[in-house]
This record gives sequence, structure tokens and C-alpha cells, in this order.
Amino acid sequence: MNIGEALKQYRTSAGLTQKEFTQNILSPAHYSKIERNLHEISANDLLKLLNQNKIRYSDFFSSLNQNSIEEQDKKISDQLLSAYYDRDVDKAKEIYTQISTSDNDLLKLRAELILDTLQGGRRKLSKNKDKILQKVFSGNHWNSDSSKILILANFIEIFDPLDLPFFLNQIYKKYQNNLAQQPLKIQESVATFCINYLYSASQNKHISSIDKSIHLLTQLTESPELGIEKILGYYYHCYFTNQKDQLEIITKLLKQSNLSKIIDILPQ
Repeated sequence: MNIGEALKQYRTSAGLTQKEFTQNILSPAHYSKIERNLHEISANDLLKLLNQNKIRYSDFFSSLNQNSIEEQDKKISDQLLSAYYDRDVDKAKEIYTQISTSDNDLLKLRAELILDTLQGGRRKLSKNKDKILQKVFSGNHWNSDSSKILILANFIEIFDPLDLPFFLNQIYKKYQNNLAQQPLKIQESVATFCINYLYSASQNKHISSIDKSIHLLTQLTESPELGIEKILGYYYHCYFTNQKDQLEIITKLLKQSNLSKIIDILPQ
């Protein structure tokens, strides 16, 4: 996140127009270009804006640094996912080595899990389960936090199959009737959890409550960003109800949409 984006985030969070936010420090036209990263802002004008809007310097510049770290971690996470879909062990090893000194324990753990899976092992890294649970249950209302739901989704492999219905039931209880009204990040994280849950259920007969996962996926809003999740929800519905003709149709659709990598990790 650059300075312009950070200023815009603070301004919109305060519910201010560009004119209200800048007052007499900058013209709205000039400031608009700063938010869009078309113009730089002088240090003097930046500090005036922060003072005028009672934004602490330390908070502002810390947010810039934190967002930069988060963006870099997301980029690495996306690269890991790509390596997983491509079954590229060498790439996964390269990423794992690259982040060995990272402070993000969960990112390193995810890299280890993906590398372990690609190399044909599934040790489940159970020794790290406590670390993950600590991240999820720190603070209150974990099932209202998209990042914590996503942590569970990403590390489903680590948990005992008998543990998983507990998490699903908590998520289902909260969102069974209102998922479509939730912010996109919540819907995406719930959808990721449900899809990974259904995959685990397809591999382990002891995992129950698959109907709840499928129901949540049907409740996603009809948004382009969630299209593939809704398709996969229907795929798993057909898989567990043994509708082989429908599975063939969905598989053909995914192939024609150049999504063959997804097919490779779906149960057949």
C-alpha cells in the first residue's frame, strides 16, 4: 500500500469527502491525484494532513509498513498455491527456503505442509496444531474474523478428522441464514473452509456434516468473485449424491474454462 492508498483508507474510514479531509491544505483536484498515485505529496503537506485529521504519525507509517508486509506475504502465499496446483516440488522447495527467515510462522508452516504433500507425505504436522489454535482463538469471536476462518481452512490437513465438525458447526450456526449478507472477505473465507472440508470428507469417511458445508456454499451471493466456489459446491453435492452424469458435465465445463488444475485436486 502506498501513501495515497493509505490516506484514502483513513479518509473513507472517517466518512470524509476529499474536500473535508484536505480543507485548505491541498486542492481536492490535486489531492485526488495523490490518492490515485498520479502525484506525489510533499512531506510537509503530508504531515499537515495527518495533523489536521488527528492521525498519529506512528499509526500511519506503521500501517504502511504492515500493509507492505501483508501484501508480500499474500504474494508468497499465492506462489505456494500455484506450486501446489502445478505439482511443482522444486518451486515449493525454493519458496520454502526463501521464507525460512520470515517472521510469519503460519506462512512457513503452510509452505512446509504444501511441500510435504507434494513429496507424497502427509505427516499432518500435528506438533503445530497448538500454534494454529492459539492464532485462531486469540481474542473473541473467531468465527466473525475472516482471517481466522481462513487459517483454519488452510490448515485443515493438520487437524484430526474428528475435530473438524466442531469448527464447521460453529461457522454454520453463525452464517446458515445470512451468509449472502456478509462482506466478501467473510464469504470467501467461509467458502474456502467449506471446500477444503468437503475435500477432507471425500478422503475420510469419519468426517460428518457435509450437508452443512454444501448448504453454506449454496448461500453465497451471486458474485463473479465467488463463481468458482459455487460451482465447486455443486460439484461436491453431485459427488456425495453419486450423480456421475452431472460430475462429467461440471468437469467438462472446468476443462473448457482452462481450469484443469482444479480438476486434478477434486475427488473423482
